[in-house]
Amino acid sequence: MVQNQKVKVSDLTQYGICPRLVYFHAREPEHAELIRSGNERSMIERILLKELAFNLHKIREDLKKGEDPKEDAKSIIKDIADDVECIYKKELSEVAEDVLDDVKREFITRMTEDEEWSRKLLAGNELLELEEIHGYDREHTMVSEKLSLSGSVDKLINTDNEVIPCMIKTGKCPEYGVWRSDRVQLAAYALLIEEEFKTTVQRGFVEYIRTAKFRESPIRRKYRARVLQTLKHVKRIKNGAFPEKGVNAPCDNCAFVDRCDTKKTLLSVLFRK
Repeated sequence: MVQNQKVKVSDLTQYGICPRLVYFHAREPEHAELIRSGNERSMIERILLKELAFNLHKIREDLKKGEDPKEDAKSIIKDIADDVECIYKKELSEVAEDVLDDVKREFITRMTEDEEWSRKLLAGNELLELEEIHGYDREHTMVSEKLSLSGSVDKLINTDNEVIPCMIKTGKCPEYGVWRSDRVQLAAYALLIEEEFKTTVQRGFVEYIRTAKFRESPIRRKYRARVLQTLKHVKRIKNGAFPEKGVNAPCDNCAFVDRCDTKKTLLSVLFRK
């Protein structure tokens, strides 16, 4: 049994989906890298959307000042699509070229023709204004020896008065606020930031980039407590404890479903259950 297991913020997120994901990812990290058949297109789209979020300031600037803002924005979006093969070389190494090109074409067309998305980007928004004024550190990695926790926050904004974590999400946006899992993730980054920068993090932001919605979220005590509680559970799992399946575990789309059922059967026989 290995003690003092290092935990990543992504492990806490996996635990929220299903604790057994943590168990199998810890034991089969190479399997976790595999792309399941049929998921290539969605993976490419997520990569494109994330890279789009890292370039919002450029698109917003052109939409404001360009003589032909739509065409200028299209040029930037096309450059983003062209660059992902170099930036995400490992993730895209096994993807067929024709599939990648097809998804990129669809992405460029959809994002440049979505006038509502562009309008939202131009609307007054504190987060985008903070990014324009102060910039941000992309994918800032932090390590806490005290907590045995590490993580890489998508954007880290450092103003004169506060350090703010910002996460990019490519999925659906809730009607109000941010998803509970996103609140927990922000709280985890807050704990890491506070240790590194010797500060107190009051808030974070989530960019739901698909719909250009930017939500602020306070770092509340209950989510700090949830992080610490989940961290203890994850450490036990990484040390060998086989957890119960998550209540809403997405078994139909899980790459470990066969191993999960086999493990459960073996334990049932061992304990006569």
